[in-house]
Amino acid sequence: MEIVRVEENKWNYRELLLLADPSEEIVNRYLSGGELFVVLEDGRAIAEAVVDPAGEVKNLAVVPDRQGTGIGRMLLDRLCEHYRGRFECLSVGTAEAGVAYYEKCGFHYSHTVKNFFTDNYPEPILDNGILCVDMIYLKRQL
Repeated sequence: MEIVRVEENKWNYRELLLLADPSEEIVNRYLSGGELFVVLEDGRAIAEAVVDPAGEVKNLAVVPDRQGTGIGRMLLDRLCEHYRGRFECLSVGTAEAGVAYYEKCGFHYSHTVKNFFTDNYPEPILDNGILCVDMIYLKRQL
């Protein structure tokens, strides 16, 4: 398994990107200026993360058949190593259903943006059957 930084043809990983964010328009906005990291296993992309220039993890996804195996956490740990010295912390915005996951990965609550998902997405978004309304931000010190 290896982690590579993708600098060209980022949209080739659209299936993974859209697992974490269903809006192609919004993904395109942060993908162009963000750094994309992909986890490859036997040549297959099994996970990805996009980090914007301010140190926010804008997108994190693991293919369904590998979720729950620690790959996402490993990728986050590697990103923290990579960005240590460049940022004081990494931040991530998630819906309520994702908070516990990020807390297990060492992130701590920062703040909430009320109605983020309902104000910024044309269609309702469900995460594990829960309607996404507020964006909850968490930070991890580097």
